[in-house]
Amino acid sequence: MKKNIRIDLILIYYIIAVVLSMFFRVPRLNPGWYASLPDYPNGWILYSLLRASGPFVGGLIAIWFFRNKYQQTISLAGNQPVISLIYFFIPVIMIALMGIPGNSGDNNHVHGLLTGLVLMTYCLFEETGWRGFLMDAMRGISNPFRFIIIGTLWYLWHLNFISAQDAASLKFGLLVHLPSCILGSWIIGLMADKYSSLMVAAAIHSVFNIFFDLGTDMKSKVIIAVGVFSVWIIGSKIVERNQKTNETIEPNK
Repeated sequence: MKKNIRIDLILIYYIIAVVLSMFFRVPRLNPGWYASLPDYPNGWILYSLLRASGPFVGGLIAIWFFRNKYQQTISLAGNQPVISLIYFFIPVIMIALMGIPGNSGDNNHVHGLLTGLVLMTYCLFEETGWRGFLMDAMRGISNPFRFIIIGTLWYLWHLNFISAQDAASLKFGLLVHLPSCILGSWIIGLMADKYSSLMVAAAIHSVFNIFFDLGTDMKSKVIIAVGVFSVWIIGSKIVERNQKTNETIEPNK
């Protein structure tokens, strides 16, 4: 049976997500706030997380107040809590091991650890809205159209077309960022559906941010990503194999 799509709920969430984040994503809309940021690292942490405040707050409001108006399937750790923890914390560990250049005199590995924690918190904030609420709220739309719509809304929320400094930046947004958001919505959506987990969604999201935003060279980004994927695959297979073994042993007791 086809589920009804509550456009009104989606619209309320999206307005909150855009309006609350826009003042932290487009500097010229709120120049005084940027100038008043405290010194590193507090200012950097505050700046990073407030950029994701819209989907986070909008998602929490929608999940709580609209919880009886649509079917909720996504939770924080989902149906595989151990795998969710592996997915969520491995990027933090890999970034810390690789090290990220910080301010003069900072230890690269300590800065890498802080960077990883901020990155994963940022991604979890975003995913609270995009996958935690919106993906469930749009389950009446069949794939891949659901992922295309969410990816397009996700791209528009970034407001890069407003903050773009020139035609080249605008072109990059349309030719690279928009397809990346649609592809990301498809990949993250499939994994979120598999594990019903916000933590897994945030982890997959973090890989895109590693390549787009992480303050290090491309070689280091590739090494981090390869390490992350390797541990994810091996770790999840070990957990699932142990679960099957336990399920086989249990009936024979």
